[in-house]
Amino acid sequence: TEFPRILLADDEDTFRRSTAKLMEQEGYRCDCAQDSDEASRLLTNQHDVLVSDIRMPGNMQFEFLRDIRMRFPLLPIVLVTGYPSVQTAVESIRLSFTDYLLKPVDWPDLLQALGRAVKKSRILRMTTAVREEADRVAVSIDWLQELMSSSRFGEDQQGLVWPLETFLAQSFAQMAMLSSQVRSVMENQAQGGVGEPVDVCRAMNCPRLSVYREALTSAVEVLEQTKIAFRSKDLGLLRGKIEQLLKEDGAR
Repeated sequence: TEFPRILLADDEDTFRRSTAKLMEQEGYRCDCAQDSDEASRLLTNQHDVLVSDIRMPGNMQFEFLRDIRMRFPLLPIVLVTGYPSVQTAVESIRLSFTDYLLKPVDWPDLLQALGRAVKKSRILRMTTAVREEADRVAVSIDWLQELMSSSRFGEDQQGLVWPLETFLAQSFAQMAMLSSQVRSVMENQAQGGVGEPVDVCRAMNCPRLSVYREALTSAVEVLEQTKIAFRSKDLGLLRGKIEQLLKEDGAR
């Protein structure tokens, strides 16, 4: 198995260099970028995880991270920041970032976040491969059905049947193998790979999680808008609890 590949984007030289060294000691291949432009150029489909600072040149308004989410919709992204805020916490959930960690980052926390992100990346890649293989099989079956219904079927059956049967057998075998790999990765995580079972809904971005995020985001926005009009201690406490929940959700 290839070592996981990480892109670390941060404009703080000390943090970037020390963290990259720790990652490499743990077996990760780490590419580094000192700003958003360099990170945008370096990031490819071969990276398993992006670890990115929030406040750095080219991302003061989240423009870099929004662009990356559009270009790589399934890429796990771990955010690190020394300037937490409700806005960045809400944005991190809206864009489905994997983790939201505060500087100074505890290395064990970042290591756990990387482990979760890499496993999510592998599950998504394998399920994508299974889906693509299924699509190829479906195309083959459609072609066979069209061929059998045409007047040409029967002219050269001996030349067609064996190769098609071989292809279908190999395709289904490949799908079974990939499905087995997906199950193996998920079972490995459930058995304690990072200390907690996989949340399939989170990994696959299911509708339930989207509704949950939308509800929390709306609640924070309403509380933010009414904080001046209603100087209520209870409202302030409620807002604080929701903000903390958003941060914890982003760090899972």
